[in-house]
Amino acid sequence: MLTWLTSTIGQTVAKWTSIVAIAVAVYWKIYADGQAAEKATQLARDAAAAKDREKIDDHVSKMDDVAVRDELARWVRHD
Repeated sequence: MLTWLTSTIGQTVAKWTSIVAIAVAVYWKIYADGQAAEKATQLARDAAAAKDREKIDDHVSKMDDVAVRDELARWVRHD
C-alpha cells in the first residue's frame, strides 16, 4: 500500500482525490450556506405574515357585526 502511494500513479490518484474532496467540501459549504439563508428569509416572511395576520385580526375584532357583514358581503356573489 505504501509503495503504491509513493509511485507516480499513486501520487497522481491521491492528488486528484484530494482536489475532488476539496471541491466537494467547498460545494457543500456553499450549498449549506444557501439553505441557511433561504431558511432565514422564510422565517422573516413567516414573522411578517404573522404580524399582518395579528393586525387584521385586531382590526376585525374591533368592528361591529354590521361592519363585518358589510365587509364580507363584497366577497359573496349575488346571483
